[in-house]
Formats: sequence, C-alpha cells, structure tokens
Amino acid sequence: MIEIETYLRGRDGKFVQVDACTARPADAYYVEGAMRIAIHGVEIIGLGEWDYIDQLWAYVASMVPKLSTSGYASTYFPDQPIKLSFRRQGHRVVVSVKSGNDLKKASVSAPDLVAALRGAGSAFFDKMSELLPENAGAYSNACRELLS
Repeated sequence: MIEIETYLRGRDGKFVQVDACTARPADAYYVEGAMRIAIHGVEIIGLGEWDYIDQLWAYVASMVPKLSTSGYASTYFPDQPIKLSFRRQGHRVVVSVKSGNDLKKASVSAPDLVAALRGAGSAFFDKMSELLPENAGAYSNACRELLS
C-alpha cells in the first residue's frame, strides 16, 4: 500500500493538505511544503523533510519516465541535502531517501508506485494551477512529463 500526501506550509509554519488549501501561497516562486510518502506503513518522507514543494514535485515528475527507461532515477531536494531514489528490482521498485546518515527504504510494486505518483502528482499540479495561475504553464509541463 502506498500513501502519498502533499502539504503546503503556511506563514505560521503549520502544514495543510494541498487539496484543502484555498489561499494562494505567500511566495509564488518559493512554495514551501512537504510530501509524505509511506509504503506498507513505513514513512519514507514526512513533514520534517519540507522544502520547496512545487520544485520537488517537478523533480519527482521527471523521475517517473527515467525509472521506466533506465530502471533508476534519483534527485536531491531543492534546498536540502536529501536524496530520493527509485531503483527497479524485477517487478518492484526500491524507494529510498538518504538524509545525512539516515537511510529509509521500502520496496513496492513498480506499477503501483507509478500509478500512485501519477495520481498524487496530477492532483497536486491541478490544485497549484488554481492557487497560482501565473505558474500554470510550468505546472502543466511538469504534469505532462509525469504522465509520459
């Protein structure tokens, strides 16, 4: 089972699920937020690893086609030394996050991971296009890459 949730970080430092947000982020260029990924109950990424969430989602979107073509994709968070990677092993994918000396990882079905990322990412980019229409073109491009 894969859970992917996206949060925006408010001016007060509190996190709100993106689908519940009605106000535009304070800064359209540096949208703070967090992605939570849990696989089979193991939290790989949580609210503690917050960053520029629209940039992070764009990076993750570019990982999906790379995973399909090469079997491996990785990225660093936009403003933190946190590395997210996907490595195919047969019909499964090992999802791992390395932050300092801490390494979290879990294995999941490749089709399930791709479907979960595409669903959560599409919903995120759609909502962000509503909240920040001036960024809709960039969000649309990232979403297209995610779905390719």
